[in-house]
Amino acid sequence: MEQVEEPTRAQARRTLTDHLRAHEAADGTVRLLSTSWLVAADRSMPPGGDG
Repeated sequence: MEQVEEPTRAQARRTLTDHLRAHEAADGTVRLLSTSWLVAADRSMPPGGDG
């Protein structure tokens, strides 16, 4: 964010804050529905190796 001008940073902050406030519960918590995957791979031997 430090690479953009202040008006752009301020708008980004307002947009994010507005989005989070739209999901704010009465107790002040924010919960967003989401799904994510973490995939890791390691090719430690050449293709066709026998393990």
